[in-house]
Amino acid sequence: MTGYRHFRGGISKLKQVTGRCQRDIERYIIAVSADGVPTDVLAAVRALMQFRYLVQLPRVDEDDLKRISSTLAEFHTKKDAIIAAGARRGSGNRVINNWYIPKLELMQSIIASIRNSGVIGQWSADVTEHAHITEVKDPARSTNNNNYDPQICRYLDRAEKCRRFELATGILDCGESVGKLEDLDPDDEDTDVDDADVQDIFISATRSRPITNYFEISKLLQRRELGSVPLPLRSFVVKRTALHLAYDPSIRTITVDEAAIKFALPDLRPAIADFLQREATYGHAHVHAIGGPRKAGPTAILPFDKIQVWFKIRVQEMELYDAHTVRSAQTAELCTANNPWTLGRYDTSIFETDTSHTWPNSGLSGAISVLICDKCLTSNLPFSTGHTVAQIRLIMRPIGKSSTQWSWKDQFLTYVQRFDILNDRDPTTQLHLLKRAKRSNGNRMGDVIPVSQMRAPINLIPRFGAIADVRLTAYNSMEHAAEFWLNEFWDKTTFFALSR
Repeated sequence: MTGYRHFRGGISKLKQVTGRCQRDIERYIIAVSADGVPTDVLAAVRALMQFRYLVQLPRVDEDDLKRISSTLAEFHTKKDAIIAAGARRGSGNRVINNWYIPKLELMQSIIASIRNSGVIGQWSADVTEHAHITEVKDPARSTNNNNYDPQICRYLDRAEKCRRFELATGILDCGESVGKLEDLDPDDEDTDVDDADVQDIFISATRSRPITNYFEISKLLQRRELGSVPLPLRSFVVKRTALHLAYDPSIRTITVDEAAIKFALPDLRPAIADFLQREATYGHAHVHAIGGPRKAGPTAILPFDKIQVWFKIRVQEMELYDAHTVRSAQTAELCTANNPWTLGRYDTSIFETDTSHTWPNSGLSGAISVLICDKCLTSNLPFSTGHTVAQIRLIMRPIGKSSTQWSWKDQFLTYVQRFDILNDRDPTTQLHLLKRAKRSNGNRMGDVIPVSQMRAPINLIPRFGAIADVRLTAYNSMEHAAEFWLNEFWDKTTFFALSR
């Protein structure tokens, strides 16, 4: 997924591991290690990981405290398996046969501390540690390495004057002439807005890379006069998710059949036809499921021949526990086969399939249903009707024929291929195991649905087994692997939503 680190050379030879590097390792270590280490070793590490994530909850109640206590107790119960496996080593690669670690002792007091003083996030030293970099280390690099104090003070004084000058000129420029939003966006994304209030769009001017607020951009676009901005809007909000597409498509025009070949989607035409039929039957507000019998044939007639295609979409969410705080936007990408992505790159996301459930408050919850395949045969693979995990294979906008009249709500569509949850959580990893949904003929289960049903990017990690296939790489494993772990350790918000 864009913006997240991948360790191409592994982690066993890392040197000078920083806190950020440790957090990056935490994102993947459970799912990648599954089946490859003794069960109790993995359970101990997983329990410790759950403890580390849970204690960072911004709000904690008695049930949360019980979960925190339970995960810590499980770690202590199974931690000796790590020593027995020879996995706890020190200098010279010598095995350490004890747990004399001060931080383990500190963990025993966290629950009492939360009860007495509230959540531990308020005591984070991140701000002061970062200030040591920006206020001391960075200025020191500009000195002659002699008599540091006055040179650092002079550096900070001049930097402050520069910031004030930039702020003043920025306010003046904003008041006199307002440029296009893409000139302001630090992510270099195109939008439809011609003028906007910088303070509304950018969350914080003190960050090295300000957060672009697509929720505010959407509000500004909706207040525009009809005809002043292109439709459909490239930035729009659905519930707690803001979605943003670039102003210009990646492919300006391509026929449906050419897109089917280019993106390896042989059922694209019938999938679009089925989508249009559902829209005509249930209305434009209908929330589409992913899967079910394919009714249209391969030569179905469509009211359009050409589509526009986008390769990226920006997805922004509100914080789970604070609906007024905007998270940094994440980029979900898709691309056809190229070097090194010889089979293409297609990111995964969570899609809403039931309006009675809201992401992230409801997680993946929903009544467990039974998949009815394309020949109406009952499948033994259950899936949640609340939300579905799917792989984004195509983002498009149909271009209607000028001479054809048809009932159509102009919107962005996406072709996605669904994953099914095999069973309940794995007892060791506590992660959901997923498998690609397939039709009776063996083809992947895919459908066309509105982009507006997209809720959040999600990370899937292939199940490598006890011994990983040496042919699998970071560039082909998503297409070749048979089963996947739903990696809730990917980020804290995902963990909080999925681990309830």
